[in-house]
Amino acid sequence: MAAPLVEIRGLSKKYYGHPVLAGVSFDIAEGEVFGCIGPNGAGKTTTLKILAGLITEYQGQVQIAGADIARDRVRSHHLIGFLPQGVGFQAWRTVDSALDSLAELSGVAAEVRARRIPEMLERFDLLAARHKKVKELSGGMTQKLGLIQALLHEPRLLVLDEPLEGLDPPSRALLKDVIRERQRAGTTVLFSSHILSDVEDVADRVGILNAGAIATSGSLRELLVAFGRPLEIELAWAAAPADPAFVHELGAASERKPGVWRVRLPDGADPDAAVHAAIERTLAGGGRLRRIGLVEPELDELFASYLSRAAPVPAPIEDRGRHVA
Repeated sequence: MAAPLVEIRGLSKKYYGHPVLAGVSFDIAEGEVFGCIGPNGAGKTTTLKILAGLITEYQGQVQIAGADIARDRVRSHHLIGFLPQGVGFQAWRTVDSALDSLAELSGVAAEVRARRIPEMLERFDLLAARHKKVKELSGGMTQKLGLIQALLHEPRLLVLDEPLEGLDPPSRALLKDVIRERQRAGTTVLFSSHILSDVEDVADRVGILNAGAIATSGSLRELLVAFGRPLEIELAWAAAPADPAFVHELGAASERKPGVWRVRLPDGADPDAAVHAAIERTLAGGGRLRRIGLVEPELDELFASYLSRAAPVPAPIEDRGRHVA
């Protein structure tokens, strides 16, 4: 298996003797979108600032594409595009001038800047504001401008701290589309957000940071198992099969309304195999399915369950062959 793009080991940081990070360790695969969530003060912003090189005093090791960010700052800088929370620009500059200066600092050639800046402004619906001063922009427009500067040098790793903060629904949808586009182009994305539905929309994997450490991480299905939540499937028949009683063989079944069944699968059951069996038995019995699928709680529900737990957090998940702890 190829080495992950991001490797964080034993990351610790104190402010005035107070620990903010306490041995954070996790990996991010090349091309993965990793969402970081957690309560306020959990250490999300500190972790992202260390990755971006804005915080240089810490304990532990952080590598990006094999480069240690503490020892190879120049290479690391070119690998990363960073959008901080509360992005700021020199207010007197025009949009075009601000982007051109930042892209030049990131090593983007003049001819590339001349092409990519208008392309990116158009993609983010800001082309008409190209010659406006930054101070004339709305908060949402400034946020989009911050994302453009993070993308101009086409980084391998995009680090976004609360990127959806202050954006209206169309702009949030646009940003999520851009994240998916960059992932398809091979970019790895690490972002934090408190808008859990947006994390759910774009993240391949979610890490829960709490009390300065990664409590657990995984896909929504893996987190569901880690928190002891039951796996369920729901099927709705357009026409019931001759013998619908087979649903009770799959697990604890209950009919929610005529023709719609919810089945709680036993521990260790393969949900994909259960769905396949339900489809086969329905068709074999002469029935017709309207819909069938795994019932997964929303991330908000899982996170609320995590916050309300009095017991220790779940053990880290062995995810795709990488230990995340």
